[in-house]
Amino acid sequence: MSKEALGPMVEDLALRIRAQASARLRPIWLERRWACGLAAAAVAALIGALYLGLRGSTPYARRTISFPPAPKLNAALAAAQERLKANPQDIAALVEAGTLHFEQGKEHYVDAINELEEARELGALDPRIFYCLGIMYQEVGLYSFALDEYRRFLRHYPDDKEIRLLSAKLLYKQGSYREAVADYERLKFRHPGDSLIEENFGLSLWGAKEVDRAIESFNLLRGMGPEQARRAEFYLGQIFYDRGDAAASLEHLLKAEGRPASAIPGIEIDRLQAALAAAYQKLGQLTEAKNAWERVLAAVPSDAKAKVALKDVNRRLSVKKTKKG
Repeated sequence: MSKEALGPMVEDLALRIRAQASARLRPIWLERRWACGLAAAAVAALIGALYLGLRGSTPYARRTISFPPAPKLNAALAAAQERLKANPQDIAALVEAGTLHFEQGKEHYVDAINELEEARELGALDPRIFYCLGIMYQEVGLYSFALDEYRRFLRHYPDDKEIRLLSAKLLYKQGSYREAVADYERLKFRHPGDSLIEENFGLSLWGAKEVDRAIESFNLLRGMGPEQARRAEFYLGQIFYDRGDAAASLEHLLKAEGRPASAIPGIEIDRLQAALAAAYQKLGQLTEAKNAWERVLAAVPSDAKAKVALKDVNRRLSVKKTKKG
């Protein structure tokens, strides 16, 4: 989900939870956690100078925690709510209601968070609390809270692949690159040859400024399939450009582009063309740079940097033509 889509969701969910909390006179955790959470969400929106976008599998495709099938879910929820009417501090019923509200989807997150956090306040340690809260906090952009819950869940299930992947990805997004590297190293040990893990491992190493190790990782990625090879070439092209080796950068980026040129899944065409344009421009290949910048603007007409760069290239081409004349 994009940051643009997350923004309104965070604001709406936070407002709903705070409004319902006032009406229900919920415990202090709610005010404290969400006041900090809104600040965290604002900071999270500013993160991403390096963020290239870690690869991800289908979110939450495999769940360690099992839930009843849909026809039985409503009945199970109604039973839990009846128990809460009789005893509002029934911990097992709070956990049951919270996990079932979570399973019903985003529209029920307010209830799910309230019930699960209240159960925790009362002393519950059921791993489903950590699992469900982690996913809900992540989906509304409260990444530091989600990480806390994932860590608690992983203490119970340390080899859970999906939650370890989510934890590592959030560490990366928050700029905790070395911690992300540690998580991906553990995943690599448990799941050797997994291209998703290898790619994200390389990106985390790059973020942690362990560039030589990142190059090694991307070179391994090149041997994991045609699409993975093109993605690796794209990353290597940027690394060598950053190192000042525009010729090596261009070589890698042309391999990433492919012949004939085609899109790389998960990498926007404008990013690849901008990287190519910059390499061409640095090497003085102005006509090729002009063409690449024009392709960037064809994909994203509002790209201000591309407009400035193209204007500079056209100016230099004009000067060059005048001198020849």
